[in-house]
Amino acid sequence: MSKNINTQIKLSRIEVRSLRLRAYIGFENWEREKLQDLVLSYSFTYDVGAAVENDDVQFAVNYKALTKQIIQLVDNQSFDLIEALADLIYRTIENFNPKIQHVEVTVEKPHALRFADNVMVHIDSRERYKTALIAMGSNIDAETHMQMALIQLQALGIITQRSEFITTKPLKFEDQPDFLNGAIELKTKLSFLELEFKLKEIEAIMGRVRSDNKNAPRVIDLDVLAFNGRIDDAEDFLDLPFLKEFVEKLNPDLLST
Repeated sequence: MSKNINTQIKLSRIEVRSLRLRAYIGFENWEREKLQDLVLSYSFTYDVGAAVENDDVQFAVNYKALTKQIIQLVDNQSFDLIEALADLIYRTIENFNPKIQHVEVTVEKPHALRFADNVMVHIDSRERYKTALIAMGSNIDAETHMQMALIQLQALGIITQRSEFITTKPLKFEDQPDFLNGAIELKTKLSFLELEFKLKEIEAIMGRVRSDNKNAPRVIDLDVLAFNGRIDDAEDFLDLPFLKEFVEKLNPDLLST
């Protein structure tokens, strides 16, 4: 279940500014009589390492395709509130590519108020809670270390659900104690990468020492199992079927997507 984190991450911010579209905006009948101007801007960060190294768009987030998708969603369409429109754009960007993080969206409606240049709605993903499922495991003084890990995890957000802890036999490297495994649902404002780094930081604080044997005994093992509706590593479901049981318990909708 344990994964190493790439410390050579190259984060870059992509910004698309002042995309000018027209839509029907408002809940009054007179507001629906003609198209109104909108100005959209958005930005996000992602790890450009592979794209830069290979100079190849297949490793990049295709913001041209993303912008085209946003245009199709908005242009000549009808919305009661610019708040709802901004949220639709935000969710579209967030779901476009799993590499995307730190999304910001701004929607401006020029001259929406008398004496004002515009009315603006701004969404910043760092101000919104994301939902993560975190898998936990230990086979060194397991009960104690699992409880210690729960205390550390509470500092990263709000634990909204927790599975039962179950005992599992070690796989691949069998000459070691049984594991105690469990999972939590965490509401957090951290991005996916920030959360991964925090989990590894907790492991280090609790005394985990990594070796060449990836299946060796461990004080604690913490991994992001799913983040904002996406399962992070589907292969683990084949190797560690109890993880599927945790997902069924904490967020069964994930398995139907």
